[in-house]
Amino acid sequence: MADTRSTIKENLLQALYRAEHFVTKTKLAVKEKFHLLEPIKILPFYGFGNDHYVFIKGRVMEEEKILDKHGDRSIKDHLKDTFKRYETDEIPNIRIKASFGGKTIETETDAEGFFEFEFRFDELIDYKQTGKKVKLKLLETKTEEDQTSAEGHIFVPGKNSEFGVISDIDDTVMISRMNHFLEKLKIMLLQDASDRTPFPGIGAFLKALQLGSDGKGSNPLFYVSGSEWNLYDLLVNFMQYHNIPQGPLFLKDKGLNSGQLETENLHYKQEKIKHILETYPHLKFICIGDSGQHDPEVYEKVLEEYPGRLLCIYIRDVTPDKRDGEVGEIKKKINSKGTEMELLPDTFTAARHALGMGWINKDQLDTIRKSCEEDAEK
Repeated sequence: MADTRSTIKENLLQALYRAEHFVTKTKLAVKEKFHLLEPIKILPFYGFGNDHYVFIKGRVMEEEKILDKHGDRSIKDHLKDTFKRYETDEIPNIRIKASFGGKTIETETDAEGFFEFEFRFDELIDYKQTGKKVKLKLLETKTEEDQTSAEGHIFVPGKNSEFGVISDIDDTVMISRMNHFLEKLKIMLLQDASDRTPFPGIGAFLKALQLGSDGKGSNPLFYVSGSEWNLYDLLVNFMQYHNIPQGPLFLKDKGLNSGQLETENLHYKQEKIKHILETYPHLKFICIGDSGQHDPEVYEKVLEEYPGRLLCIYIRDVTPDKRDGEVGEIKKKINSKGTEMELLPDTFTAARHALGMGWINKDQLDTIRKSCEEDAEK
């Protein structure tokens, strides 16, 4: 019976995907025929690299003209921008090339307009010579005003990195109320990057971890989130506006092209974290998440597959007591494998633990304490 349900679900997903793809292609064809297509652009996402490898992802889409401004804005303005983010007009099957370190690679965007490039080098990459930008160029155009070129930024760990940091975003860095449908909907529809609220002190804590025990390091920082790529610009602007350190974002395509229903996407974060761990095999990582979005389960699975690679797991407690029991059992399993997992009420408690472990110093703790107080007042 279970196999039958799984087969039916898979067939339904495939049918829905084909229908979605057909609608996208038809809409694009109509726009092109009647000259209704807006200028298209390349949207590169933050990439990352090591001594021999560089990865970058992005999307080709119509210019949505979302206003990135702060100050008083009407509900209508917020709703309009939210609609533009979710009703993206991606450009499928368009050729694009990427250039980095003397190499050039060509590919074609997928059905959702996404592209990925991986550069591999036998020799060590000299980033002082190559720089940390990947040049991107469209090999065909749709309108006379298309933005045919762009540059994608690459994050590379410092040579003396002590560890890496992997953090969730929703209800870990940014208050999203993911377990409260109406409150989540209100935030999503009515708040832009400047309106959304970070958890008190989280920016200072992440910055302290990035700088390391001596305050001079450059430990790599990655954000792995269940949010969709449509929100990329909002999340980047949110981090910039609230002084949260930047790093590569791993987000999700919520379209049917993902091939999975949302309830079956628990493996998504696990796969992205594996990509990070395999890119930096000599680094151990501190992981940060919350109790509401299966982060404890994800980190437990990662630890099973990569024993000894996680230094510590910080989980922000955002769920009722019933969930605390489930998380408590996961904590016992993780602790038994030699990795600490801390279920925490706030950022400062995590920072005090990090100080005790020697991952940050006393001056950084004082900065985090002040930041927690200032953010709480706001």
